[in-house]
Amino acid sequence: MKKFKKSLFLILALIMALTSLTACGSKDDADAAKSGEAITAKIIEIDLTVEEYAFGIDKTQPELLEQANAFIAQIKEDGTFDDICNNYFGDGVPVAVSSAPLDPNKDQLVVATNAAFEPFEYMEGDYYYGIDMEIAARFAEYLGVELVIQNMEFDAVCLSVGQQKCDIAMAGLTIKEDRKEYVNFTDPYYNAAQKLIIKSNDSSFDDCTTVQDIEAILTEKGDTIKIGVQNGTTGQFYSEGDESWGFAGFPAETIGYKNGSLAIQDLLNDNIDYVIIDSAPATCITESINEMLTGSGSFKRKVDKFVDIFVEQDGYKKVVEGLKNTLLIAVLGLVIGILIGTIIATIRVLPKYKVLPRVLNGICSFYVGLFRGTPIVVQLLVFYYVMLPIMGLHMTGVNVAILVFGLNSAAYISEIMRSGILSVDPGQMEAGRAVGLSYGTTMVKIVIPQAVKNILPTLGNEFIALIKETSVVSFIGAADLYVAFNYIGSNSYEFMVPYLVMAIIYIVLVLLISLGIKIMERSLRKSDRRS
Repeated sequence: MKKFKKSLFLILALIMALTSLTACGSKDDADAAKSGEAITAKIIEIDLTVEEYAFGIDKTQPELLEQANAFIAQIKEDGTFDDICNNYFGDGVPVAVSSAPLDPNKDQLVVATNAAFEPFEYMEGDYYYGIDMEIAARFAEYLGVELVIQNMEFDAVCLSVGQQKCDIAMAGLTIKEDRKEYVNFTDPYYNAAQKLIIKSNDSSFDDCTTVQDIEAILTEKGDTIKIGVQNGTTGQFYSEGDESWGFAGFPAETIGYKNGSLAIQDLLNDNIDYVIIDSAPATCITESINEMLTGSGSFKRKVDKFVDIFVEQDGYKKVVEGLKNTLLIAVLGLVIGILIGTIIATIRVLPKYKVLPRVLNGICSFYVGLFRGTPIVVQLLVFYYVMLPIMGLHMTGVNVAILVFGLNSAAYISEIMRSGILSVDPGQMEAGRAVGLSYGTTMVKIVIPQAVKNILPTLGNEFIALIKETSVVSFIGAADLYVAFNYIGSNSYEFMVPYLVMAIIYIVLVLLISLGIKIMERSLRKSDRRS
């Protein structure tokens, strides 16, 4: 317990030190702002591209495509679309949109989106806002069905619709040929463009009047620069080059981010040189970030913004849900891993005198090699987007994560358990057989209990690893701690405080698990001495 308290003290000391350093940094920023030297983000107001947004419809629902096109024509003709846009670009008030729970037994419109793309889709508390989300609500009403919104990574939006997990993709989607492999696009509803974002003290583009001027400068800088983009967006294709679009690309290194706000944060942290993202989100993000950076008390504003979203906008509910899912995936994954891993370990230590044990050992060796030889994120993606559609099954992201984490953990635990079994004195097996116990009974009642004692610390490490690895489940739409704090960061356009708090929660979880393991070890040692 003393060591645990000491660890907590060290964590608090670290938090205080980081806070002090950040506060000092914010004071420097304040002084810089007073002297007119504050470094902020600046948009070059020249359209780099000409593109059109549309909605992506499930290819197996041609009637939905017809209804969507008729609806788009209607809201453009009667002024509804202009009213919605005015809520975000004019003096109107954004309208909150709620999502019903997914229920296959009801008539529902299931929308795939990436709610980190203000003003088209974003969240405040449990409600969705944005141009696309208001259109989605009106479209569901037009169809006479319930609206279900599924928030996911942008890269997965079209894929989810293409595999009939969702009906329609509404995520500021640019019409693009390769996306037509997954969805049928509606008629376009919005004209968009990409913009270049630079630091406010960069004068390289001051004399630019055309997109050709900008492209000439970026090309001239060669591979010495880094350009930040949001993964899977037109900005990425424009920077890297894309023949179908006619984009030549640049020799610069293109760095992909989950959202535009992360890219702009990295720009201001001097980790990249430029950012290219969609025009409307670029304006929203830069205005919010610049507001926090300029003037005095910038660090306090960051904390206040975090508290506002965490408390006032019910961000804590997402954190609680994320923590629950993180623990659920890790705990059940460990249980599945122990059950399957123990079976595999037992098979692998069986005497190989007969054909069946040798065949089973080969199968188990292949299983272990397969799951240890591929990253868990790849296993999640293959199972969710390939195996389930082939088998015609539907599972939630959390359930898929539990299953995959369990199967993955089983491969590692089998080797841990095998080493634990081999560490038990062979005389234990011989003694059990000598008193008439079968091989299986001896393993279950004598050998494996002793092996578990030997490998308890290693099992604890596996549990800790599972806790930390749950941060990848967002790839299949499951909400864990990372998703919760990324939501807070995306809506505040500031990630320092949310990510710091997230790191502290992970550290506390690991310390609690370590403490629990030590208590179990002491208890087992006491029982050994009594026996």
